[in-house]
Amino acid sequence: MKKMFWILGVAGVVVIAATVFAMQPKDGTGVFASLSTFGGSSIEVPQGTALAMSLQTTLSTKTSQVGDRFEAEITSPVRVGGKLAIPQGARVSGHVILAQQPGKASGRGQLQLAYDKLQFDGRSYGLNSRSPVYESKSGTAKDVALIGGGAVAGGVVGGVLDGGSGAVKGAVVGGAAGTGASLLTRGPQLELERGTALQLHLDQALSVRLPKPVA
Repeated sequence: MKKMFWILGVAGVVVIAATVFAMQPKDGTGVFASLSTFGGSSIEVPQGTALAMSLQTTLSTKTSQVGDRFEAEITSPVRVGGKLAIPQGARVSGHVILAQQPGKASGRGQLQLAYDKLQFDGRSYGLNSRSPVYESKSGTAKDVALIGGGAVAGGVVGGVLDGGSGAVKGAVVGGAAGTGASLLTRGPQLELERGTALQLHLDQALSVRLPKPVA
């Protein structure tokens, strides 16, 4: 009786071993691949490593809202110790954490992005990194032009109506009108168009599986 149980036990082990062996991944030649060649080994990408990307979603201070999602694509492979860690074409996704339109009279539009996830080879890795705050150009020069232009126009009108003495009054009134116009006009909006080159610096080290070898 014991011998029968022993035989059944051995047979069970053989069946399980054969099943596991059959499930192992094969390479292109039919030879079973090792874990390392199948991307089983991990590598750590150090904190501060730069990732070059191309934005795949247009973002703007005029239309984007906090929480809006965006996509980007890695444009340059990342190597660590001579080994490929992140391949070109890997996808990066994230969301907007700051979207502020430029103020009226002066001010700059601002955008800031949070990078949430990196994806390649069917795997996903949390990034938990942020971009710097991107700013539009200042509207100050435009405001000065509006105010100055209003003063000039006011002076011309005053001079015509009052024979010259009204030019000073007209300049004051025109300047006030120009100032009012500038207060109603926003500064330049900030737009990051699709295809814009961005660079992410990792806020923390990232452990990833070695990419699958390119056939």
